[in-house]
Amino acid sequence: MRWHRAAALVSLLPLLIYWRHFQLLFFFHDDWELLNGHATQTLPQWLAEPFLGEGILPLFKLLWIAAVRSFGGSYMAMIVLLWLTHLAIALLFGHILLRSGLPVNGASFAVLMFSLPWTQLETLGWSMLWSAQLGLLFFFAAWNILLGLLENPHTPPAATGVYALCILASGLSSSRSIISGIVLAAFVLLHGTSVRHLWLCAISLLPPAILTLSMWLFVPHHDAQLGPAVSYALYYFLLNPLYSLISFPGRTVDTRALLLLGTVKVLFIAWALFTAKRKSLTLLLTLLAFDLLTAVALGYARSNLGVATTVSSRYQYISLLCFAPAVGLALLSSRRQAQVIVLLIL
Repeated sequence: MRWHRAAALVSLLPLLIYWRHFQLLFFFHDDWELLNGHATQTLPQWLAEPFLGEGILPLFKLLWIAAVRSFGGSYMAMIVLLWLTHLAIALLFGHILLRSGLPVNGASFAVLMFSLPWTQLETLGWSMLWSAQLGLLFFFAAWNILLGLLENPHTPPAATGVYALCILASGLSSSRSIISGIVLAAFVLLHGTSVRHLWLCAISLLPPAILTLSMWLFVPHHDAQLGPAVSYALYYFLLNPLYSLISFPGRTVDTRALLLLGTVKVLFIAWALFTAKRKSLTLLLTLLAFDLLTAVALGYARSNLGVATTVSSRYQYISLLCFAPAVGLALLSSRRQAQVIVLLIL
């Protein structure tokens, strides 16, 4: 078994260790909105209706209600489904890291750093956030297919169609995953600008263009002001994921935390970019674009909530995923003893 697969399997340990605690959870908050919408509308009406006025999520809704009915309403079964999806994402993530040139040790550490931290517990304990997981799952499926398309020019046209469908499925599962195609388009352009690369780039951008137009036409507009939106995006990008991982006296979401943790994050990313080989550099730049675009999307949609919410547990998932490979590469350049210490701390 490859080490990155073992690291992904380790991510299931918290579910097993805290099984009884997870059994105490039950449908809450947005779960009830989903159940009420399904009970009071026809299925086509419910699927087409923007969820809480934020996004059109028909694929997530369909899969979610199918799971609820299949499991007889067992919330524990929904929790297990979250963790199994988490495992699948970790496996796909590790596979992409290896195919992108990261050494096995660095990839395995990145998978552990993404999949184990307690800071993302909200995503793994609330069935509503299966939406974000599904968005990532389809995104990584598309990324894996894209790697095959880039490596083999003679890939059957059907693979290109499946690639576009995965991007579309990602955006239909989570409103923030609309940017998935944009991120993959950047990945394509980092590989080259030939006619074939430009064609793949156009295919990558088509689903997000369709979904963005649909959001513009059918979802109530959010009047975000530029100043608060930029501030929210900046706080999200610079504070996550380190703010929740590192505790220090008097910690609060303020300028001091922004400068301290933001500097640490930027230094890690800069070091990884400086030391990475070309293939890994493309991966790191793509994940950096993913992190930045997520920050922009959250700044537009959530700036009215105040910067204190930028470190919410539900926002840790993507931030950890984007940051972990940079830490993995930085760790590889340290002494073996330091690597063991960091692994034990994790």
